[in-house]
Amino acid sequence: MKILIYIVLAVLALIAVLIAGVVVVTFYRLATGRISKEEQERILEADRRMKKNKRKRSKDGNPFHFLSYPSPLNHWGLWH
Repeated sequence: MKILIYIVLAVLALIAVLIAGVVVVTFYRLATGRISKEEQERILEADRRMKKNKRKRSKDGNPFHFLSYPSPLNHWGLWH
């Protein structure tokens, strides 16, 4: 059991290190000016599209859609 916990912790630590590395590299590129304006605009546009799609999806889906189905107790075969 301890070995499984250590494996999960190692995987989580690896993911955290990778995310931290991406953040550090991105801020370094922004601070030193090594990222072009075109690339900045492309990244920002992709982020805007992702947020727009997320908002669109949230309006389409109703989290309580299961309540719109009729109850199985309303089936006529159960009562006749």
